[in-house]
Amino acid sequence: MSTNTPTQRPSYERDLLAQLTLRWGRRVAVKKDELDLDGHFDPDLPDFPEHLVPVLSLQGVEPLDRQARQRVLAAAWIAYNAKTAAIENEIILPACRLMLEERIPVRRDDVSYTALHQTIIDEHFHILMCQNAVGVAKRRRGLDDLAFDPRGWAVVQGLDRAREGLSGFERDLVEIAFSLAAETTISGFLSSLATAEDIQPMNRITVDMHRRDESGHAVVFRELAGSLYRSLDGTERALFREALISGLTAFRAADLDPWVEVAAVAGLRIESGQLAEWASGRPTPRRDTGPLQLLLDDLGIDQSLVDAAPQSG
Repeated sequence: MSTNTPTQRPSYERDLLAQLTLRWGRRVAVKKDELDLDGHFDPDLPDFPEHLVPVLSLQGVEPLDRQARQRVLAAAWIAYNAKTAAIENEIILPACRLMLEERIPVRRDDVSYTALHQTIIDEHFHILMCQNAVGVAKRRRGLDDLAFDPRGWAVVQGLDRAREGLSGFERDLVEIAFSLAAETTISGFLSSLATAEDIQPMNRITVDMHRRDESGHAVVFRELAGSLYRSLDGTERALFREALISGLTAFRAADLDPWVEVAAVAGLRIESGQLAEWASGRPTPRRDTGPLQLLLDDLGIDQSLVDAAPQSG
C-alpha cells in the first residue's frame, strides 16, 4: 500500500489544469446528448423570467395582453443568447487563440495547450447551443426577423474603448484581461436563468449546462492569466490591472438599446433614456467574483481591485 502523503503525490495530480483536461470528456456539454428543445417546448410557459425584463415594469408603459407579453419574453430570451454568443465570439475565443501564440508568455506545456483547445471547443459549442435555443423561440413565437448587433453590447463596446489606440503586446494584454473578467465572473450572469423554475425547462437546462462548463473555464483562465501576470514588468502589470477593472465595469454595465428592440416586438415604443433612468434606481446584479479573488490573492493584488469596478448600471 502506498504511504505517499498529499505533498508527495505526482505533480499532475496537484495540477488543476491537468485534472480539468483529464475530466473534460465526462463534464462538458459538448460531450452530452443534445437537448430536444423543440420537442419539449411548452407554448404556455414563458421563455424568460418576467422580473429580468425591464420594459415590462417601466412606468407609463401600457399593459400587454398575454400574446404580446409572450413575444416580449421570447425576445428577451433571444437577446440573452445573442449577448452570450457575442461575449464568446468577441472576447473569449480571441483571447484563447492569443494565449496559444508563442509570443504570449503564459504557461507553456501540453496541459495548457490541451486546456485551451478544450475551452475553444466548449465555447464554439456554447454558441451553437445559443443558436439552437434562439431558433426554437423565433419559430414558435413568430420572431424570425429579430436580430441583435453582436457589437452593440456594453461589454463588447467596453473592450473596444479599452484597447483603442493600443497595438501589439499592450493590446493583447487588454484583450486577455477582459476575457479574465468574463470567464471568472460569468457564473452569476448564467445562474439567474439556470435557477429559474418558471420558464421553459429546456431554456433553463441549456443555460445550466453552459454554467457548469464555465466553472471549469474560470480555473483555466485563472491559471493561465496568473502565469502571464507573473511574467510582466511593473508597467505591464499596471496596464493589465487597469484593463481588468475596465472589464469588470463593462460586464456590470446595463444594455439599453437592445431592450428597445425587445419592447418593439410588442409594439411598445420606449427610449433608451427611459431605461437608463430605470437602471439608475436599481442595484446592478452582482457577479460571482470568487474565482477572480482567488487569483488576486495568489498574485498578491489587493482585493480592492474588484471593488474598484463600479456597480452602476
